[in-house]
Amino acid sequence: MAIDDAPFQALLEQVRELHRLSDELTRQNTRIHANVRARLSWDRNPPSLPAEQRAIADEVVEILAKPRLSSSQSRQLQRAFFGK
Repeated sequence: MAIDDAPFQALLEQVRELHRLSDELTRQNTRIHANVRARLSWDRNPPSLPAEQRAIADEVVEILAKPRLSSSQSRQLQRAFFGK
C-alpha cells in the first residue's frame, strides 16, 4: 500500500533536507548512517551520536519507518538519505 504522491513528495523533501543537514554537521556521516540503519533493523546497540546528530537520526528513522509506504517509496526515501 502506497501513500499518495503529495505526502510522499513532502517526505522525500524532508529526507533530502535531513541528508543536507547531516552533511553540514559532519563530513563523517557514516556514523549517522550506521545509527539509522541499526535502529531501522531493531539493533539494540546502535552507534552513539552527539545530540545534534542524534536529533537528525531520530527524524530520519521516524520517516523511514513509516508504515503505509510501498516498497518502492521506502527504497526511494532510503536512497535520498543514504545516497545509494
